[in-house]
Amino acid sequence: MEILLIGLLMISGLTLGALGSALFHVPRVVGYILAGILFAPDFLGSFLGAETTEWTQSIVAVTLGIIAYLIGGAATVSQLRQLGWMIVSATLGKVGGSFLAVLVGFTLLGTTIAEVPAWTLALVLAAIATTTAPGAIMAIIHQYRARGPLTTALLAMVALDDALALVIFSLVLAAIESTGFAAAIPVIIWEIVAAIGLGMGGGYVLERCARYLPEQELKLVALLGAIILLSGLAEAWHFSPLLAAMALGFSTRLFAGAHSEPWFRPLEQLQEVVFVLFFTLAGLHFMPAVVLSHAGLIVLYFLLRAGGQIAGAMIGAKIAGAPRVISHNVGLIMLPQGGVAIGMALMLTGVPSLEASALLIVNIVTATTLLTETLGAVATRFGLSRAGELGMAVKTTRTKEAT
Repeated sequence: MEILLIGLLMISGLTLGALGSALFHVPRVVGYILAGILFAPDFLGSFLGAETTEWTQSIVAVTLGIIAYLIGGAATVSQLRQLGWMIVSATLGKVGGSFLAVLVGFTLLGTTIAEVPAWTLALVLAAIATTTAPGAIMAIIHQYRARGPLTTALLAMVALDDALALVIFSLVLAAIESTGFAAAIPVIIWEIVAAIGLGMGGGYVLERCARYLPEQELKLVALLGAIILLSGLAEAWHFSPLLAAMALGFSTRLFAGAHSEPWFRPLEQLQEVVFVLFFTLAGLHFMPAVVLSHAGLIVLYFLLRAGGQIAGAMIGAKIAGAPRVISHNVGLIMLPQGGVAIGMALMLTGVPSLEASALLIVNIVTATTLLTETLGAVATRFGLSRAGELGMAVKTTRTKEAT
């Protein structure tokens, strides 16, 4: 029945996404998520025999890997040199702002769930709050053909943001398990170094293969194979698949130089298929009972995270001397939160002290993610529009063709 469900998800996602974009001028990803919710196990999914969502994990891992690869290859070395300090400062501000806002807010309110101490819950949610959804941001940039300094900075910030989030979450887990920060450091180093090292090595191999794979179709097979292989190794060897895929995209662009476009064009043509699959499958995780019973907590988390990261990113960008078009929009644009946050929440199921409440936290984070993906996607579009970068990729292409 999963094959039937995937077909229904793609058709319904396409329909709702197109209608939402045409009638209400919202990003198509909002329609994709709503289509997924429609076929969640508590709704139409139960009539199709889809009682769980465990079967979606492999598909989500591959689609997220493709998105991460494209993000990694979106910025060139020269662009990073030009925006380097601003990217670092704004990202640190965004990550620090979201972490502190959620941590302080939940600690002061003393919120608890399923006998989880307020301090523990605040730490876990604060760590998860630092992540950003690369899929939603990439989908909106693709749909509206955005290009400009803000878009370039944004893609680099997403990669750095999730690396920092991984470090923070690992340290928080060490604190909760009382193993000490020192014990967590080797794990963090392995997760980051292995991911970046294998990704960079894969990019070098792909560039070397270019002379033996002249056809675009063969390059597409090599790309998908490399991304799936990295995702599998990440699962087996416990390092970050997201960082590995980003490093693969960045290194492929770096090593191929002026001849790198053939290594991205095949996947760019598949982008919309990837986005439909990723976001409809994300919508399948919707659980109305969790949303209704913890609606206040979900809204509180959303507001604290949004306020903290918008203020933090603005401060960080201003410290680095970023222009107003970047400092006043970058935090708003990075509101979406998706698969990375859910993946972190799932890791809590292996923490003994959270054994009784881990699944509840997972469902709360999942429900919150759906809120940040929908409202956050609208915020991303608004920020890019306010910066004047929507449609600039098309205009740039036309200008080049005219000259």
